[in-house]
Amino acid sequence: MQLTLKGDYAVRIIVDLATQPAGASVRTEELGRRIGVPRAYLSKIIQALARVGLVRTQRGTRGGIALLEEPQAITLRQVIEAVEGPIYLNRCLVRPGLCPRDRFCPVHPVWARIQAIVTQELDSVRVGDLVDASRQITLTKKREASSC
Repeated sequence: MQLTLKGDYAVRIIVDLATQPAGASVRTEELGRRIGVPRAYLSKIIQALARVGLVRTQRGTRGGIALLEEPQAITLRQVIEAVEGPIYLNRCLVRPGLCPRDRFCPVHPVWARIQAIVTQELDSVRVGDLVDASRQITLTKKREASSC
């Protein structure tokens, strides 16, 4: 299992937007340059994030992209699933009966337990927490640089 580049970029986009003042719009070009996301990916990811109501987009000279929710109200799972779709470790977890073996397969409950743990952890991480961690990393780097 590995998060795709699209999922990684979506997290970067949301965390960056969360560092901006509440309601502030960021120009798409500026955002892409700052976080290192190619323009082609950026537009598609922003559309997916807007479709699920995580961001607002506005065209024109005063246009840009902004968060619609407070950073502490957005979970890491919401961001990832906005671009990746629902998280399923195995097809047998999509819905009961999809796999004809799910009722008697000894591994099915293991997959279900692991999926529950993964989704619970992703739900427990808030974008606001990631912003706080990012700020702490920046402060630590500044302290280290000034002590040299």
